Amino acid sequence: MTAAMEPTSARFARRSIGPLLADWLCVAVFVALGKENHGTAGAVAWYLTVWWPLAVGFVVGGLITRVYTLSEDWPARVLGTVLIAVLVGGPLRALTGRPVFSTFSLVAIVVLSIFTIGWRSGVLLVQRWKAIDAE
Repeated sequence: MTAAMEPTSARFARRSIGPLLADWLCVAVFVALGKENHGTAGAVAWYLTVWWPLAVGFVVGGLITRVYTLSEDWPARVLGTVLIAVLVGGPLRALTGRPVFSTFSLVAIVVLSIFTIGWRSGVLLVQRWKAIDAE
């Protein structure tokens, strides 16, 4: 493909995999914390049943908001991605016999927003420290 034919901004690029995996890790931690807080005695099957609807939601949200391919206005893109993830995850949860939207949805929006904005803020802070040290 020539430079003229290459897309200027892919919907999902290879460099997007790391941030997506970090977001999925945030979902994994959120589900693990919920399991511990609610004393759920499920195994891996229960864990994946709760995790996968939000994981799919993050892919859909990321494609819509382009949070994994564009860096400008990232906090708003992250919040939009989290909202879409929960909105998409709700109906997917129904496939597992869980309520579509509930208190879980509100808690997920708050906690996942904190986690996903938090890890990105941490990365930016480390990058700034390295830039200062390099001077």
